[in-house]
Amino acid sequence: MQQEVVQWLARWFSERKKYRGDSAKLETLNYFEAGLLTSLEVIEFVTEIEEKFSVRFSEEDFQDPRFVTIGGLAELVADHAAQPQK
Repeated sequence: MQQEVVQWLARWFSERKKYRGDSAKLETLNYFEAGLLTSLEVIEFVTEIEEKFSVRFSEEDFQDPRFVTIGGLAELVADHAAQPQK
């Protein structure tokens, strides 16, 4: 699951021409520090992730240090997907 999320997230940035560097580095790149997302794109990004993977992020997730990289975000999504639905 986690690798599927990594691939989807990388494709999301690629399709929007947000990242043109080495795709191997994208997984660990802090996309906020790199300026890859505007504030409106953050909302779109989160919404699309939640819809695609049937997860809901909490306030704590947005504060989680893993949230700022594709690799870390994929871990969060996989963690949420593994939890039973409430």
